[in-house]
Amino acid sequence: MSDQAVVLVAHGSPDPRSAAAVRAIAEAAGARVGFLEFNDPHPVDVLCALADEGATRAVALPLLLTDAYHSRTDLPEVAGRAAAARPGLTVDVARPVGDESLAAALLRGLPGGVDGLAVLAAGTRVDAGRAHVEAVAAEAGRRLGVPARAGFASGPGRSGAEAVAELRAAGGERIAAVCYFIAPGKLCDAAVGSARSAGVVHVGDPLGVAPELLASIAARITEV
Repeated sequence: MSDQAVVLVAHGSPDPRSAAAVRAIAEAAGARVGFLEFNDPHPVDVLCALADEGATRAVALPLLLTDAYHSRTDLPEVAGRAAAARPGLTVDVARPVGDESLAAALLRGLPGGVDGLAVLAAGTRVDAGRAHVEAVAAEAGRRLGVPARAGFASGPGRSGAEAVAELRAAGGERIAAVCYFIAPGKLCDAAVGSARSAGVVHVGDPLGVAPELLASIAARITEV
């Protein structure tokens, strides 16, 4: 095998739809996958297995959209544990896959006549993480030519319903909600439910195997 392998590190979810979507992304990206919680295998086990198969270098790539707790704390710990368990293995940690280029994927499948866009995300207490989502929302609105607001399922920041309400107060009548999530799950459902409660004409799907996401994964690999 190649002397460098890629392991996508996902958070994991008790929702089976989430793990299935993540595994589909890993297959499309030509990578292996590990889960920090809820699902198997754990990324440390995946990295150790790669070393046992002959890999000497590996990339641990967070399948996460924002640079928050999991990418800042869990990923370095995963890399350190794997390297300690397999001294011949070097593990590089890549950046999260979130990127403003993903705004293009969010707009796919929107109906005509939309005049406001709520970009729904999981939420984080890390200010830079929320600012990233706001930047993606701004880029999506710029591309579509309509006002856009970010709405979060948890933590500080406006909710999905509040994002829709702000857009309606600004004159929006046909407001769509799109999901800045890797995969479906509890938080995505909560954000969507909040947006629906305020009245939206369309709800988009999570990113899944969107070509823009696969391109972002490839770009992160080349950076390390």
